[in-house]
Amino acid sequence: MRLAIIVTHPVQYLASIFRELDRELGLDLKVFFGCDHGSKLSEDSNFNISFAWDCQPTEGFVHQFISRAPFKCLVGLSGIRLAFTAVSEVRAFKPDVVLFFSYLPAFITASTILLRSLGYKLMLRAETTDVALRRSFYKEKLRHVLLTGYYRQFLHFFPIGTNSVEHYRRMGITDRSLSEVHYAIDVDYFEGQVKRWLPQREYLRAEHGISFDDHVLMFCGKMFQPKNPLLIPDALSKLAEKMKKRIWLLAVGEGVLRVEFEARTKKQLVNRTLFVGFRNQSELGKYYAIADTLVLPSRSGETWGLVVNEALQFGLRVIVSDRVGSGRDLVRDDETGTIFVSDNANSLADSISLAITKRRNIDPNPDKLPHPRLLAEAIVQGLRRI
Repeated sequence: MRLAIIVTHPVQYLASIFRELDRELGLDLKVFFGCDHGSKLSEDSNFNISFAWDCQPTEGFVHQFISRAPFKCLVGLSGIRLAFTAVSEVRAFKPDVVLFFSYLPAFITASTILLRSLGYKLMLRAETTDVALRRSFYKEKLRHVLLTGYYRQFLHFFPIGTNSVEHYRRMGITDRSLSEVHYAIDVDYFEGQVKRWLPQREYLRAEHGISFDDHVLMFCGKMFQPKNPLLIPDALSKLAEKMKKRIWLLAVGEGVLRVEFEARTKKQLVNRTLFVGFRNQSELGKYYAIADTLVLPSRSGETWGLVVNEALQFGLRVIVSDRVGSGRDLVRDDETGTIFVSDNANSLADSISLAITKRRNIDPNPDKLPHPRLLAEAIVQGLRRI
């Protein structure tokens, strides 16, 4: 079986899936990247910095770059033009099936339509949900009509979680065409970081003046409006001073809200803040080891939230808004964390208060988390089914 995969650019979370697929006997795999964003130093407007992933997101599987242009070239007319090049390269590979990992931007949409018109069998694994964004009645109706028609291009789908399954069902996709596999991080890679950094937890905390009884909240991600980091200092302002004196905030990431986020947090916690900036994959374990509870207060666009997987693998509790897709599948009250009402500082404050009364989640257990291998196995089964 020959499987072609088309994605926009190298992403560290997808690489582990591609490596798992490459190990499958009887499967000839080739991944086509629209551009090389993330594999070389390039600018990310949401992080507000230039960076490159340090986790070899293109190693361990056969791949090809359709272009070396910036990511913006995958959008609009330039993306459509690039799709013709992609289709030509994919046809030269002669795949039995083509798998897409999104339905946007224009580069992906045009490639899908062109390949289907040529008679290729297509499958889709995408961040699909009806919950992550609020839309007007008319926009929602238009989206429904467009996606219902668009999904007819595909023979099989791999929903990332419960919200994703419900989305496909609303679009008329039958359960027979769905193989639900929860979104996963590279569990094996992060297990190495757990073994390296977690034994150093008390030393790392003492290095920053964090005592055993202090509770470290952690924010990890892009500091921009959709992630809603400013809700954290708003929630902290609702807490009693006695409780606030036990709290630290560790913030990992960059973005346009960095300065305001830091200033407002320091107003609440004074010197009990650590803003460490952008940190690459290989460094994240150090900060998860320091923390007690991850806070992900996203207000929009969070179809899953893979930092939740990372935090749970390190044994942290998690607090997520009800706009975070992984909440329904990974967050269980009184066991792994809590879900609060998005954009509601009082609701987040209540969740933080509850977390303070609990210990860190003990026993990190990667066997309880989604593994990239599960998706690879589901894709192989999907290939046989169609």
